[in-house]
Amino acid sequence: MKKRNLLVAITLGVAVFFTACDDDDTTIAKPEVTIMELGEGDSHGNDHTGVAGSDLHVEVEIVAEGKIDVVQIEIHPEGEHKSAFENEWEVDTTYTKFSGLKNTTFHEHIDIAEWAEPGEYHFHFIVTDMEGNQSSAESELEIVEE
Repeated sequence: MKKRNLLVAITLGVAVFFTACDDDDTTIAKPEVTIMELGEGDSHGNDHTGVAGSDLHVEVEIVAEGKIDVVQIEIHPEGEHKSAFENEWEVDTTYTKFSGLKNTTFHEHIDIAEWAEPGEYHFHFIVTDMEGNQSSAESELEIVEE
């Protein structure tokens, strides 16, 4: 009887050991972000140029194993801009309408203010998934006068 109890105890111990050591380390990959098109809105261009007083066409492929939580776009001037207005034209927009999707094509148009100073800008596209992983893609962007 003692041998049987010992055998049961050893079997349970081994089973617990292997289940406890079973790494549930299934890491979710960071989202993949690929800028496909960035340019003048009317032509759906990809020349990384926007026109003041028009809109900017943005098309980005997103693959998010951990499902998309939020998408954020930031655009800010590079270098010195001499705007006659108190504030320089910038964008900091968050999109939640893609939340819960694994894969999508982000296709939006962003208004460029008429008073946006022509020059070099920097474009940031940031995706955060529901696991907290974050990836981004960046690009140079030139704003020209109408």
